[in-house]
Formats: sequence, structure tokens, C-alpha cells
Amino acid sequence: MKTRIWIFLAMMAGLAFACRGGNNSAEGSYQGPMPGQAVEEEARMAKESYAQDYDQAGEQPQPAAPEKKVIRTANMRMEVKDYPEALASIKELVADFKGELTGENEQQYGGRLENTLVIRVLPRQFDSLLLAFEQLASHVDFKSINAEDVTRQYIDLETRLASKRAVVERYRELLKQAKNVEEILAVEENLRKVVEEIESIEGQLQYMSRQVDYSTINLTIYEEGSQLSTTRSFWSRIGEGFENGWKLLQSLAVGLVTLWPVVLILALLAAWFLRRRRRG
Repeated sequence: MKTRIWIFLAMMAGLAFACRGGNNSAEGSYQGPMPGQAVEEEARMAKESYAQDYDQAGEQPQPAAPEKKVIRTANMRMEVKDYPEALASIKELVADFKGELTGENEQQYGGRLENTLVIRVLPRQFDSLLLAFEQLASHVDFKSINAEDVTRQYIDLETRLASKRAVVERYRELLKQAKNVEEILAVEENLRKVVEEIESIEGQLQYMSRQVDYSTINLTIYEEGSQLSTTRSFWSRIGEGFENGWKLLQSLAVGLVTLWPVVLILALLAAWFLRRRRRG
């Protein structure tokens, strides 16, 4: 009986020792953080990586969009009740809107008096000035507005200009290195051609810039049943009479010179007739 008890106790002690050794082995094999700590660590690292990438992207300079170059042109034709009054009002409006009247073509045919005006104005005043013109009309025949985007052409010209200027600098360096007259003349000829191309491109850029900086309005006004003013002073009519008389005298002189063969023949016939009469 005692022997069985000692065997049972020995078995329980061995089992307890084995279980304790297994636990110690399992605890010693795991060196990292607990599962919850690992998840938190990964989240922290991901957040820091995202913030770093975002800061780097924000620090990179973004290319600036090119400034738009737009040429705006309007064509409008309208009828007015009082032509002189409307024309005076139009010129006042152009001055008030800081515009410029660059062309005027007045003509009359039949009973209609008509004038086509070319007006340049700043783009920001373009629409307002057109609206002010419409208020003067008794009837607007038509109105059209065109906006042409020339940004790409403008950038192309600027790029070509920069390239040509770089070529000029290279030619100037070659000119310094030329060793004889033949090389100098060859470089100077090529340099002259490039300089001419640069001047042409600069002219195109300047013209395009003027068209962009000032919009154009082609305005035609007319009045039906109107007559041009024919009231003139007495002295202006006297002066016109002298001018017409002088022109007539010139025309007669030219006519006599043109008819000199006929005058010569008549003079010879008259001399022959007078001689025969004296003899008779």
C-alpha cells in the first residue's frame, strides 16, 4: 500500500515538473510585443509614413498655369434716330470708358447716312461699352462677339524667340573664335539671318500683345432718310467758285493744246483766204 502511494506521488511530481518546464519554454520563445501592441505599432508607423509622403508632395513646386491670351472682337450694326447726336454720344462713351477711336468711315448712298467706327477698349470694359452702345440704338440689326484663344501661339512664339536668342549667343562665341575672313563672313551671314528671324518673331509678339491688351469693336451706325450737311458760309462758296473757275481755265488750256492741229489748219486757211481777197 505504501509502495503505491510513493509511486503516485512520484508520478504527480514528474507531471508537475514537466508542465512547469513547458510553460517556461513557451515564455522564453516569444520575444516580441503582445498582439494588441503589434497592431498599434503598425498603425503608428503607417501614419508616420503617410504624413511624410504628404509633406514631400506638398513641398514639390507645382507648375504654374500659363496666363490666357484671348483676342476679343465684336461686330455690331444698328440704326439710330438722330445720326449727329448718336455719333457725339458714342465718342463721349469711348472717352468715358478709356477707349480709343482708331477708325471712322462715313458715307452716304441714297437716303441713308452711315458710319463705320473702329474702337479699341480694355477687355474689362468691353461688355459694358457694348451694352452702352445698344442703349443708343433704335434697332440693332446684328451683334456678334468672337473670342480667340491665342495662348498656344503666344507660348510657341516665346519658345522660338528664346531658342533663336540662344543661337545668337552661340554664333557670337563662334565669331570670337573665327581665324580668318572667310569664317568671319560665314558666321556673320548666319547671325544676320537669325537676328532677322528674331525681329520678325518680336513683331508678331508685339502685335498679338496689342490685340490681347485691347479688344476691338467694329460699330456701324446709320440713319435712314438723312442728308449730309450742305450748309456753307458765303466766303467758302466764293472760294469754291474761284477754285472751279481756275479748274475750268486749266481745262480750256489743255483742250486748246490738244486741238492744236485743228487750230493750225484753220489759221492756214484763214491766211490763204485773206491773201486771195487782197489780190482780187
